[in-house]
Amino acid sequence: MNTYKAEVNKIILALISVGLLILLIFPASLSAGHFRSGTMSWKLADNDNDTIIIYMSNGWTLDHGCCRGSSVDDIKSNYTDFLPTLYWEKDGSPNTGATLDFKVFSVDSVADHILTNMGDSSSGWEKGLSHDYDNGTYIIYWKGFARSAVVNKEDGYSTDGGTSSGNSNRWRSETMVRIGGDYAGNVSPVSFVPPIVKVQDNASFSYQLVATDENGDNLTYRWGYLREFFIEDGTGDDTTFTMPTGMTLTPSGLIKWDIRDNVTCTGCSTNDDAVDNTTNKLWVAVIMVEDRLDNGTAKSKIPIDFFFQVTSADNNPPEITGIYDFTVSVGSTKNFSFTTTDYSEVAPTVTIVNDPPSDNDSIWDTASTTAMVNGDNTTTFTITFTPDSLMGDTSYVISIRSTDNVGMTRDQSFSIQVSSVANADPTAPILLSPADGDNVTSPVTFRFAGSTDSDGDNVSYTMYVCGNSGFAGCSGTSVTAGGNFVPPFNQNFHDKLIPWPNPLYAATSSQQFSQDFSMMPKWFIMLVMLGLLSVIISL
Repeated sequence: MNTYKAEVNKIILALISVGLLILLIFPASLSAGHFRSGTMSWKLADNDNDTIIIYMSNGWTLDHGCCRGSSVDDIKSNYTDFLPTLYWEKDGSPNTGATLDFKVFSVDSVADHILTNMGDSSSGWEKGLSHDYDNGTYIIYWKGFARSAVVNKEDGYSTDGGTSSGNSNRWRSETMVRIGGDYAGNVSPVSFVPPIVKVQDNASFSYQLVATDENGDNLTYRWGYLREFFIEDGTGDDTTFTMPTGMTLTPSGLIKWDIRDNVTCTGCSTNDDAVDNTTNKLWVAVIMVEDRLDNGTAKSKIPIDFFFQVTSADNNPPEITGIYDFTVSVGSTKNFSFTTTDYSEVAPTVTIVNDPPSDNDSIWDTASTTAMVNGDNTTTFTITFTPDSLMGDTSYVISIRSTDNVGMTRDQSFSIQVSSVANADPTAPILLSPADGDNVTSPVTFRFAGSTDSDGDNVSYTMYVCGNSGFAGCSGTSVTAGGNFVPPFNQNFHDKLIPWPNPLYAATSSQQFSQDFSMMPKWFIMLVMLGLLSVIISL
């Protein structure tokens, strides 16, 4: 009997030894899938042109050793599972930065993730990390392994440090700092995207990335390179990462993804779409945002790293209307309201995903109310923002999420510029005719009660016309009183020659505009078509 027990113990000991050996050989199994999202930014310290403050926000899997049991306001000091070492590199020579701390600002047990900010807790929590730099160009980065599993990523654990040709399990987040010379006084853009953005299956999807820049620079969005996001040592050429199947990105930051079945699965006899809400539902996307000189040279760049998740085709996301970018002056108050509707019996809930500009209720406060509007349960969300003197000449991106009663979400962001110069907002324009929600025929004239400005400033107007109620991808068109706005030819061609319901949405404006949709007369189009038909018949 004792001999039998001894043999069993030997077997158990051997299995334990093998298991430990496997864990040592494959360390990724200890940290599998914890990194989900990240963005960085930087700015100059007050009255100091060589002290840079680096900011970083990241998303992590909640059910993981690094984050399990975390609560809001928890501080992870020198927490090795986060690999909290920041590097800065000048002329290819890396230097090790300070050890980083992280503070949890959001916990979502349903989505299984947490969000953290980087900072310093050595003498009370301070967001961001300061460092003195000489003039020049720096790449500031940090890195790690075990990116959460997605479709457009290599299977398994990359043991070569992520130097293979495709999207690896390794992750890297970097920003470029240029100071002095042509770049004196420059700061980076800022942005934020939730760790997971949900996309309805079998639909056409669009998502407008939002970034803002304190210098007012024009910003350009591009797909990230493998060396910027998936290779720890940052080596390699400008090979673009493998983006989600069929996804496109414009330089202005508009992402489009047509995942209708007749596009992604033409001729399929079974459910083997390249994109669907069963087996191929989670995809990584990485984007770089750059502010540039007139010659196209990047002054700085910041990363945006996040996931898209394909969800059921049977549940539409809520609609959000009334969100726009705005400027507010120090000491003044901005009341900003928008509405969100889900066409069900329950009004959606609204949350701010990222860290707001302040946790002081006298500076930043929110309120939410629900009511029946046009037969639909609608939530109105109001933000009251009164920036103090320390916020002058800063900018923020606020990420809004509307969630229906079964967990489907709609995400939309907007930017806030805080001016140190006092300037009151003009009054809101009021639509006089046609009534909001009316059906109209072309040409249509919109009449507004004009805005007034208590500072006596001239008020300009921009009109937005869009087929998307969230105004994703819409660009404003400046018009004058009594001017005509004509939609693009292809839209006119569709509406005039082959009519079908094609709803348009217009943002509030405050002048009289004559909307003349008759860009090309019907008789001219018909003559052209008859001419072409005659040529075809004669041939």
